[in-house]
Amino acid sequence: MLAGGWCACSSEDAHAPPPDEPPAPRPVTARGLTEHLRALDTIARENGGQRATGTPGYDASVRYVAARLRESGWRVTLQQVPLRVPSERSPARLSLASRDRLKPLTDFRVPTYSGAGGGRGSVSRVGSGCARSDYGAVERGAVALADAGGCLIFEKARNAARAGALALLAAGEWGPRGVPSATLVSPARLPVLLVGRRAERALAEGSEVSLRVDTEVSRATTQNVIADAGKGDRVAMAGAHVDSVPDGPGINDNASGVATLLEAADALGARPKGRVRLAFWGAEELGLVGSRHYVHALPREKLRRIAAYINLDMVGSPNAVPAIYSDGDRRLGRLLREAHPGRETGVAVDGASDHAPFADSGIPVNGLYTGSSERGPGGRPRDPCYHLPCDTLANVDRRVLLGMARAAVRALREVEDEP
Repeated sequence: MLAGGWCACSSEDAHAPPPDEPPAPRPVTARGLTEHLRALDTIARENGGQRATGTPGYDASVRYVAARLRESGWRVTLQQVPLRVPSERSPARLSLASRDRLKPLTDFRVPTYSGAGGGRGSVSRVGSGCARSDYGAVERGAVALADAGGCLIFEKARNAARAGALALLAAGEWGPRGVPSATLVSPARLPVLLVGRRAERALAEGSEVSLRVDTEVSRATTQNVIADAGKGDRVAMAGAHVDSVPDGPGINDNASGVATLLEAADALGARPKGRVRLAFWGAEELGLVGSRHYVHALPREKLRRIAAYINLDMVGSPNAVPAIYSDGDRRLGRLLREAHPGRETGVAVDGASDHAPFADSGIPVNGLYTGSSERGPGGRPRDPCYHLPCDTLANVDRRVLLGMARAAVRALREVEDEP
């Protein structure tokens, strides 16, 4: 257990010593980044095509990360994180009254924390579904069909449940490769399905649909990997989430961030000038669970020692637009711009990744990002495999990743060197 008693740690892993003579620092390389990406891609392929929290693929990813950090001479702690783990007990079904059954992943997908249930009902369109008044014409037992966007899908689901709907369908322009995974952050009280535009066209107002969603939520624990090097009270920190979405290997999202931090560990060395902490978060895809637990469990005097936090989430997109958080700390943003030798844009990420708990606690945050479903060059998605099974090693632009990784290390060095 770390000093201050702020986390429950695995006794086997928390005190494992680093090597007697840590290796000398080395530069960030494309070869090193690719080695980590390939290792995590292999872990996914050997574990059902995913590295989601609560699966053997995630556990194997944690073991890989911890082992590589120890080889680099860093002090490694595994922090135990309690959480609720959602799962589908049987495949979901969505069919039209004409008996045409829509295809999972291609036409629809069950978001994380959907409620269970099913039956038959008529489609009732509710616009954005963000206001309770949108559901004024929804009859009890109908299937509400909302447009994606405008507010959290959980808010739409809550409004649909209050109106007595059988289920909520949320339709969006998800892209040609299928409907991506998403999370409701908090469990819904009724079945929720995301549907693509092709499926939406078949769901006319008043048409009959049949559906079944069989989900459950169980209590479990996951792990954060926390690595420290150097000495001093002032901490320069960076983080990336380890987990993938269900049914996806998650190599751009977010093995790219993990590979960057593992290369940073080698580039900074086990004896940096100041104190550096690298965090590898669990359960980001379930609602920032790992990073929230870390921040909430850390005593305030230890939180105040964190000088800055840099977030790395999706930094090797295949149709990339390199970006820095425009709604992050301005000084840290300037530092990242100076560290990245090329054009980059600003992106408002709000609370969509693991920097959010740090920002809420008053810690300066910023981060690097290359895009997900937003439009990029040529009008194509920046990552057409976002939250899909095709987010494999082949989905990462390693040239883009190398530039972002080197920028992250330069920025961390600048924060570490500050008095």
